[in-house]
Amino acid sequence: MNYSIIGCGGTGLAIAINLARDKSTTKLICIDSDQKKLSKVKRVLGAINSRVSIELKSIDARQSVLIEKAITGSKVAINAASPQCNISIMRACLNAGVNYIDLASNPFDYPGLEKGTTLDEQFALRNEFESKSLLAVTNTGYSPGFTDLVCKDFVSRQTIDSLKSVRIYFGEIIKASKLVCSWSPYTLMLEAVSPSTVYSDGKIIELGMDESLRRVEFPKPIGTLKVKTFSGHPELRTITEFLGVPVDYLEIGGGMLLNDLDLNDMIVEALSAQTKKSINFEGDIFETLAKSFEPSDLFAENFKKDIIQEEIFCSIIQIEGLRGGKKISYKMLVQHNLKEVLKKMPEVSIASFVVSFVPSILAAMISKGEIRQNGVIVPAQLENASSVIEHAKKSGLNVTEELK
Repeated sequence: MNYSIIGCGGTGLAIAINLARDKSTTKLICIDSDQKKLSKVKRVLGAINSRVSIELKSIDARQSVLIEKAITGSKVAINAASPQCNISIMRACLNAGVNYIDLASNPFDYPGLEKGTTLDEQFALRNEFESKSLLAVTNTGYSPGFTDLVCKDFVSRQTIDSLKSVRIYFGEIIKASKLVCSWSPYTLMLEAVSPSTVYSDGKIIELGMDESLRRVEFPKPIGTLKVKTFSGHPELRTITEFLGVPVDYLEIGGGMLLNDLDLNDMIVEALSAQTKKSINFEGDIFETLAKSFEPSDLFAENFKKDIIQEEIFCSIIQIEGLRGGKKISYKMLVQHNLKEVLKKMPEVSIASFVVSFVPSILAAMISKGEIRQNGVIVPAQLENASSVIEHAKKSGLNVTEELK
């Protein structure tokens, strides 16, 4: 089985490791414009599995013609680069006769969005993928992606008629001597200042400041964290619109502590670091503030250097459904610490680790003929969501579940 991975940062590397460990994989084509990232992929995969042929190609993900040529012969191409490349890579896949997977797209056509990044633009290619008997699965990361599959699995296994509520929370604690984030600091800071939104009774509703904050109890050693509801997360659409049963309410939020600093404190620290250089900022303020953080791609390296002493991540997925008028509640916890993750998957962060499962599992299932759908779909539309979750558990995702 041959696969192409476009974008070889932390998540692309983690996906490549998963596929290299699959006994059916014969070749991986790793594509990135950054030669350092390609060299890292070659080194890490070489240490894990010398049986798989690794081909490195230095190409910008936006160069559709060159991408088309590079992925020809692959069974699946995985876009781990950026939503900005979704449409161009999808068109390259159509021309090359290759199935497509990506990690995320914009669920709504917000004002000022770059063309080619929305879910609806992807759905516009549905007929072309169907006519060529190809499948494109979009939004297959952890959230969206794994979260959607958990809802789909719950509805299918419990024969649920409707969902009363879906609540998804993320908690993380980090001990470090510098400003660090396991995710993109740019995204985290933008999330912190964006207005919170939830799905309620068929509408997207914006919450006020006080309404958007929660106190969520995570398992020890994380404990209680202040959680802010996210803004316009893809599940507000991918779950509510494509799950196949009515959904009354959905919210997603997250909170973190870096030492004793919450996200707002971290923004102030980043601002303080930049104002030491100049109080005049030009261009995107979040890009400027992000420079105060250690690069997220170096998260594992900073752990080895003891810049980061500890990281613990947990997600809570709480679902309440109705079956024949009877309420059924389900709760899934996924929790990992960085020390344990690095034993399973060298040189990645927890963020890259948890995001990598769904796209790599789907790629293998498509190649083996275990998924026979065509067109353009989101994970909530997959017919065998339960199989993907079981694969993830067996592959090392640390899951605990509770059903009432």
